[in-house]
Amino acid sequence: MRIALTGGVLAVALTLGGVAPAQAVGAGSTAPAPIAVQGTYRDGATLRIDAGRIDWGGTASGASVQWMRDGRTIAGGTDERLRLAASDVGHRVTATVSATVGGQQVVAASEPATVQPGATSERRLRASLAALLKRLPGRYTVEARELDGGARLVRIDAAEHREPASIFKLFVAYGVFTRIDQGTLSYDSRLASGLTVRACLRAMIEPSDNYCATDLRQRVGTAWLNRLLHGHGFTGTTFWYDGHRTKTTTTADVARVLTRLARGQLVSKASSARFLRLLETQVWREAIPPGLPDGVRQASKPGTLWTRTGIVQTDSAVVWGPRSRYVLVVMGSNGATTHAITRISKAVYRELEGAGRAPFVYDRQQMRATGRLVLTVAASRSSRVLGTYRAGTKVEVIDSRRTRYLVRIAGRTGWIDNAHLVLRHPIL
Repeated sequence: MRIALTGGVLAVALTLGGVAPAQAVGAGSTAPAPIAVQGTYRDGATLRIDAGRIDWGGTASGASVQWMRDGRTIAGGTDERLRLAASDVGHRVTATVSATVGGQQVVAASEPATVQPGATSERRLRASLAALLKRLPGRYTVEARELDGGARLVRIDAAEHREPASIFKLFVAYGVFTRIDQGTLSYDSRLASGLTVRACLRAMIEPSDNYCATDLRQRVGTAWLNRLLHGHGFTGTTFWYDGHRTKTTTTADVARVLTRLARGQLVSKASSARFLRLLETQVWREAIPPGLPDGVRQASKPGTLWTRTGIVQTDSAVVWGPRSRYVLVVMGSNGATTHAITRISKAVYRELEGAGRAPFVYDRQQMRATGRLVLTVAASRSSRVLGTYRAGTKVEVIDSRRTRYLVRIAGRTGWIDNAHLVLRHPIL
């Protein structure tokens, strides 16, 4: 604590709970006197202070609270609690506490903070999505979670158990990176197929290869992976349960894994960066990305699967919008479509980030050659050669078998190695 007498006003500098210093209120005073404010600055939330915890450096009397909006007193804002309303959005709110110490007036203040959209925006988005879902083919569960800003959250049937299609590879990757962080696995470790963990991680995410997903799941251990997931709060996600060779998850669990990944809370810093980069460079961007403006950064993992009740269409993404980051997960069944997920994505972006410019356009020739490509008639490298292609050639990926990709080049369909392929439209 530091006490200074300036212009007849006693300014007190104190630190509460690690809160950054604010400017004290007082004639000619610039001494820091921070107040800790609890709560999120968003409409619908309640902010709280504890005036009794302020260390005034002496006996204080006549303490009074005043909340300020853009430097002006808020009518009725004289309690330790302040409930924020929609009318506060976009305005800077400050808490001040005045007291008399040793015959001098002392005023402490919090850092001004801008109120973000919150409850009102959530209600609007939920109503908008509910109306939209009624008009779309298929059935959908949705979670949109803002990671900063007003921390808005909208869930629609997000706890419902669903077939995840290829989204399940997010959880396999989580297990692999956890094993790497623990030191029980390395990127150079060999799998049953003979490929390295590094090579199969890329193939599992980039073209969503099922063979590498199986290799990696078996290497970390299915039982161990289930224990990891359930022990870390992903209780709605299970692989090969009750003797059934199947898998299940919830939209909430998928959103949770992406939220922790984006916040650096899922795996180590190095593993987080590598995990996100894999999701940024995967080739299937037909669902959530076209609902975003062109140039908006996103890291996504979609999935498609035919079932007896119709097609399952899913997508999940971390989006870095101009105002805030958010996670969006959409899981569709019973004939769901990528176009429907795009419409959901567009509605979420518009509410959380505002109007955007021209949308991202998915290019089916997703990749280009960085070196010589040899196109063969079958997945085997020894099969008949259909043609060779030079660096710069545009490549459409159709399917994969580990590091061998089924592609279409200049009207010809065949198999190539992935060693000389990169995404044509990288996320910068």
